[in-house]
Amino acid sequence: MSTTGRESPSTAATSTVPTPNLSASQFASLKPCSHLSQVLNSMAKDTVLNNYRLAVRVAALARMPNSEIPTYRSKNNPKNNVDKRSIIHIKRVALKCHGCKSGIDSTFMCLQCAVVGCWHKNHFISHAKTQGHIFGIDGKTGRLFCFKCGDYTSDVQLDQVRSRIMNPLELSLGPSLTLKSEEEANLIAKYSRSTNFKPTTGLRGFVNMGATCFMSSVIQTFIHNPIIRDYFMTEGHMDCSKSKHECITCCLDEMFTDFYTSNKTSGFGPVNLLSAAWKANKSLAGYSEQDAHEFWQFMVNQLHKGLNKGQSSSSASSASSNSSHKSCSCILHKTFSSDLQSSITCTRCGNITNTIDPIIDISLEVSQSPDLLTCLKNFTKTENLDIKYSCSSCGERTEATKKLTFKKFPNTLAIQLKRFEHNAQSVKLENFIAFPMFMNMSEFSTDYEVTRKMDPSLSYELFAIVCHIGSVNTGHYVVVIKNNQGQWFKFDDSVVTLMSVEQVSQLKAYLLFYIVHKMI
Repeated sequence: MSTTGRESPSTAATSTVPTPNLSASQFASLKPCSHLSQVLNSMAKDTVLNNYRLAVRVAALARMPNSEIPTYRSKNNPKNNVDKRSIIHIKRVALKCHGCKSGIDSTFMCLQCAVVGCWHKNHFISHAKTQGHIFGIDGKTGRLFCFKCGDYTSDVQLDQVRSRIMNPLELSLGPSLTLKSEEEANLIAKYSRSTNFKPTTGLRGFVNMGATCFMSSVIQTFIHNPIIRDYFMTEGHMDCSKSKHECITCCLDEMFTDFYTSNKTSGFGPVNLLSAAWKANKSLAGYSEQDAHEFWQFMVNQLHKGLNKGQSSSSASSASSNSSHKSCSCILHKTFSSDLQSSITCTRCGNITNTIDPIIDISLEVSQSPDLLTCLKNFTKTENLDIKYSCSSCGERTEATKKLTFKKFPNTLAIQLKRFEHNAQSVKLENFIAFPMFMNMSEFSTDYEVTRKMDPSLSYELFAIVCHIGSVNTGHYVVVIKNNQGQWFKFDDSVVTLMSVEQVSQLKAYLLFYIVHKMI
């Protein structure tokens, strides 16, 4: 990897800013399916990569707000600007389904021809079956979907292309796929030009103010969550009557402003947040080590309260309480809330009783699991109840089984791996749990029990990992974050260093945060 203009990751003392010369190894990628591998190992590889690059450029243009479309100069006459109405027209028609004219949120571009088809009405699936064209590019995210496998697939080269082009800071329009007509493709090619590279913002650590690494690691997961970031950066929290020393939401708002609007790279001192946290929870006062997961739950609840200051105290009491969960529209619930369905089946009459519980995260046992997917399967598997069950249907006290499924998925999936056990004595489980960079949660949904179909809208991408280094009684927290260019950075208090995907995949994770590809 090129390190021109940058300190070595092993010696960096403060935040580093990435250069545009990135190697493919810095981009996390889905493993290619057998069908994609076959194509990439054939003579068609260069054509596939070129077509994919062009399709992602179309997707990037289509998702850009009209107000943000830059001025393009004509290649034929650099003195003349392109009429923005022409670009807006291309945006409006380029990704409409050829069958039903539905738009960007549900359409796929064929990798092998000019067809655009939707998902919901099966127009692209019909095209794939009749023409044998099995690869489609998601019009909203630019990701490649294999319709033969029924899931997203990729390769480091494809992900590098997507990460560069879909990043709005370095969006570059080039020749487009022939989506509606040759005229439209020529128009984009004719009026295209590149923009200059701009450095990534938000890469800044925190000063350790005395055993505050648990706090720093957790706050970074909020700072780099794009849903929460967009909320605060569009002045979502305003006109608060409390002082910054009392309102944790104000403190976080202050951090977003400082991290994303200034050029500072030195460690940020979270004095106001520390003070507000101590006032809100006396057990946090002092300089003893705290549990990162407990602090994350504390932050979610405090932010929920701060963003619902106009509600009654009972409805804003807890972000995870059943009473406030379903009716709350605060950004924390929009980001983390989900519904877990518990299905109890009577073994005598077969009656099924369903109960839905709102949650904001899940905690998974890790003692006998080699990887995250096994942990999830163990969490949702059918198990026998330890006690007799009173069936409301047959009226008998009998044996019953219980199974958990997701009735509603969150936009950000927060997972705790239960590494700390407190029984007769406290122990920390150090076993390695492999985790995917991308995963589809369809098989854990309530609907999957009926349909047995994978839903591409339930694809999640890992973007943050909190790790605990040390023993059960003492240790240190670090967090690893994936930025919007697909790079991984480790935040060790105020020290920020670049990490490869291989290094990230070997971490012993404690908290994992996955973000959905399409907002739910």
